[in-house]
Amino acid sequence: MPKTKETLDLEKALEERSRKKREYGCTEVTIGFHAKGHGDEIVDYLSMDSNSIFQCYELKVTLSDLKSDAKKSWYGDYNYLVVSESLYARNPAWGNYIPPYVGILSGTSLKVRRQAKKKTISEETRNMLKDSLIRSVFWKMEQYKDAGDLSVIRDLEKQLSDLQQEFAAYKKEQDDILWTYKDFEFYYQKNHRNSSTIASLAKEERRQYALRNEGRMQYENGCCPVCGKQALFDENGHQVFTRFCPYCGTDLQPLE
Repeated sequence: MPKTKETLDLEKALEERSRKKREYGCTEVTIGFHAKGHGDEIVDYLSMDSNSIFQCYELKVTLSDLKSDAKKSWYGDYNYLVVSESLYARNPAWGNYIPPYVGILSGTSLKVRRQAKKKTISEETRNMLKDSLIRSVFWKMEQYKDAGDLSVIRDLEKQLSDLQQEFAAYKKEQDDILWTYKDFEFYYQKNHRNSSTIASLAKEERRQYALRNEGRMQYENGCCPVCGKQALFDENGHQVFTRFCPYCGTDLQPLE
């Protein structure tokens, strides 16, 4: 079905916004691959900035568009519903159509009617979005090649090259982080002769911080709140409450 002029105008506004903000952006991005359980959803417009922050935009120009059964895809760090001014003026019950974290932009000026709230996305999703954006930019470039518009082709080729370099650098960074994660975990287990993982250590650090923040990170009934062992006794039989647990080494000083 051909796009309406209003839809094309909104797409053009988003593309201009990406150019001004020096983002990578593309219309009609197919999300993921069928082999991995995706590939049947299309984001109307997807952009990524230099910090790998993704924004997904779904475009709707009429009330029937908004009410349609077409799936709205909210995969980004920030997600927006982009509507025509005439649709926004009808003031539908937005909560019936979009989640509370999705923002609303209206008209070709992309006026912010409701600010999007940051959504937590996994590294797997972030990588999938990068792959999807690179693939869509490539196919768009191929389409322009067929049209013979050399200036647009050069611009898309540069955009594709930049995206590929960005993705390679990001993947290297993630590989380095994963290697450090595994390296630390392996030698921690060897040195401490236990099977602690990064996740369990992080959970324990959060617990200790909560105790310290509540003023409970101190000896309780003469025992360390972390390892549970009793404080040492002096020659007179009195317990000595040191700053650091003599067994596990935990700092028992409260927060300032």
